[in-house]
Amino acid sequence: MTDRITGTLLLLLAIAYGVAGSRFESNFISDPLGPNAFPVMLASALGLFSLYLLFRPDPEPEWPSAVSWRRQGVALAALIIYGFVLEFVGFILSSIVLVGFLSQMLGADRRYMIGTGIGASIVLYFLFNNFLGLPLPAGEIFGG
Repeated sequence: MTDRITGTLLLLLAIAYGVAGSRFESNFISDPLGPNAFPVMLASALGLFSLYLLFRPDPEPEWPSAVSWRRQGVALAALIIYGFVLEFVGFILSSIVLVGFLSQMLGADRRYMIGTGIGASIVLYFLFNNFLGLPLPAGEIFGG
């Protein structure tokens, strides 16, 4: 029964996301498919997977333990906080802290945690800024 409830909620989310995504418009021509192609594709995939849950549910689904729920809640809170501090602190510093924190939650060694945070943040920053032409915030505290 829980798979069917989840499938129904995800199907409603897919429909809402697809409708909202299909209304995106752009005043300049940048992509032949338009700005709504990616959200509509995501909504379609989510809709298909939710239909699978509705029509082929798991007979004995197992719910995560309370510890797993708490860890997922902490990870979600970290991502929300990341979104709020990104502009002020900047992409590199906030991403180093986020990746390090999430790595620690997954049980990584401190050496790898710090290295992964620094490496991933710097590589992604230069990839988006220099190669993709999508500027990421440098951070107001650094004068960006």
